[in-house]
Amino acid sequence: MKLDDDPKLIFIRLISILYVTMFYVIFGIVLSYFLDEYGFHDLYLNNNDSSDSIPQLIFEIGLVVGIISCFAFFGRHIVQLIPFPLDSIMGFDYETTREVAAGAVLFVFMFNFSSTLAHKFSVLKSRLNEIKTKHKYDINDISYFTVLEKNNSA
Repeated sequence: MKLDDDPKLIFIRLISILYVTMFYVIFGIVLSYFLDEYGFHDLYLNNNDSSDSIPQLIFEIGLVVGIISCFAFFGRHIVQLIPFPLDSIMGFDYETTREVAAGAVLFVFMFNFSSTLAHKFSVLKSRLNEIKTKHKYDINDISYFTVLEKNNSA
């Protein structure tokens, strides 16, 4: 029997998608909280961001994203091990539901709820805005033109 043939199977499939998404959301929030509280605590609170260079901020963001990706990978496999109560009813196979193996929801929630990652992105954005503003005013500054005149006359 195909899934499209029976509305009961469609309903079971929708329930399975909600079921697995609920676990991904819960795992994503909990894992990101624990990573921020215990894993990235020193990186977030004890680091003086004003002294970080842009390459260092990019490296730290990449490190946090990499660690979140690893935890999302393992979290996805843990969620796959949780049994679905309606599995095998009317021939429904929970393992064939694509959302069970996807895990993208878990990664997105861990990514969005990571305060360390949000803080690092905020610092990087402000640092890039400072550079953009600095260059904008340096070009219009009179001292900039006098330096150019001295270099051209020499």
